Amino acid sequence: MQSIVQILKVNEVKKGTSKKTGNPYEMQDAECILLNDDGTVGQVGALDIPKSLMGKVETGTFTASFAMQANWQSRRLEAVLTGLVPVPPGTYGTPKASPVTKQVATAAAA
Repeated sequence: MQSIVQILKVNEVKKGTSKKTGNPYEMQDAECILLNDDGTVGQVGALDIPKSLMGKVETGTFTASFAMQANWQSRRLEAVLTGLVPVPPGTYGTPKASPVTKQVATAAAA
């Protein structure tokens, strides 16, 4: 399952100890916009970042991949982020390359 998300802010990692089990935990989330296919705002909310992606997530617009996984507390099946791929410039509201950038890219290719 894939969606287009714009990450506006990556929040700090929260660390603590579970009151219920006494086990240490780390968690991180990001403030995001879920974009519709035409690039308009669909929903706004927080996206949980899995441990495998902590410290690797940046702001920007991405194609986000998700997998279904059972929540260990509620046993409900939920979508879990599995990967982020930057979208090409000029799509979904991302800035297009400036003329200077295009000239540099063209000169580098020659």
